[in-house]
Amino acid sequence: MLEQVIEKKGTGQDGWAYASLAMDSCRTLTNDPAQAWRLTDRWNNVAVVTDGSSVPGLGDIGPLASLPLVEEKGKLLSKLADISAFPLVLGTKALDDAVTTIASLAPSFGVVNLEAMNESTSMEIKLRLAEFDELPVYHDTQDGLPVLSLAALLNSIKVLGKKMSDIKMVLVSGEIEALPMVEFFRLAGAADIVVCDRFGAIHKGRPGATNWVKEELAQKTNPRQVKGNLAKIVSGADVLVILSPNVSLAKDLASTMANEPIIFNLTDQKVDYGQAAITAGVGPNQANRLNSCLVFPGILRGVLNARAKVINAAMKMAAVLALAKLVPEAELGPNFIVPSVTKPNLVSVLAEAVSTAAAASGVSRFI
Repeated sequence: MLEQVIEKKGTGQDGWAYASLAMDSCRTLTNDPAQAWRLTDRWNNVAVVTDGSSVPGLGDIGPLASLPLVEEKGKLLSKLADISAFPLVLGTKALDDAVTTIASLAPSFGVVNLEAMNESTSMEIKLRLAEFDELPVYHDTQDGLPVLSLAALLNSIKVLGKKMSDIKMVLVSGEIEALPMVEFFRLAGAADIVVCDRFGAIHKGRPGATNWVKEELAQKTNPRQVKGNLAKIVSGADVLVILSPNVSLAKDLASTMANEPIIFNLTDQKVDYGQAAITAGVGPNQANRLNSCLVFPGILRGVLNARAKVINAAMKMAAVLALAKLVPEAELGPNFIVPSVTKPNLVSVLAEAVSTAAAASGVSRFI
């Protein structure tokens, strides 16, 4: 028993006081597990989990070699959002083992952040974990990047005087990266979206290899049933979002796009922006840099503050609107569509928006 251990070690009166409090909490939790959100640090703990299968710029380098990356993500969460982060590397790439391991650790954490993992694996893990006890699972590409991109797009069309419902969008992507982006843009009112993979436009009845993600994209996108390669699809488009480096890009794609086109490059490949009116990307030299640090600290802080059961669309949309509004309207322009990562109230504003949306959508635990 804990009391006996403390007595033998002679920790004194303070030790007994702490032990007594801990034992009282343990007794409470045996009868009311929900009190863990009040009596333990679970509410502020995030597991940063990887199997090392998709480290940016390095690829599949394995779990141990990826440990520095998840450690650094944990340090950022601690510094920027006062979150207790625990780097965890999985010594397996077996899907069932990964899901079982993460699920078994769930009682220690308020959120699981999947990091540097194969996109299809991380999507499947997220789907499978949703079947277990309520545990929010966050992934930068599937959750953070759509939030960041939509905030940047909303401010871009505001600068250019365009409407979300009127624009034509093209996503250059593999299907895994495209699906969460498409679903989110549709929620914001985008109606004409075409996804182009290395085989061309995804459309209903397209011959060749397919899977459930491609089939879902075929149902949710390409209302005009455009067919062909990227050069054909991008003609007349208002917005081009490049999510995958695996599709060849012709020079000066912007010259065939609509008037005042918008191009977001979310890969590390070089892109000829031509006469694009607004550009943004993940590169360090971009005027509008779409840095993941703009979103994940605030979103995760808000999820934890709300003791949220899930990370839902309402919470992410609240983060979009909060992020977009952090650029003062008087300063909004082609080279200023997202705030700086050094903006003092960035994390707190997003956290407040996310936690408020969690409460309003009924997924907050307030004990």
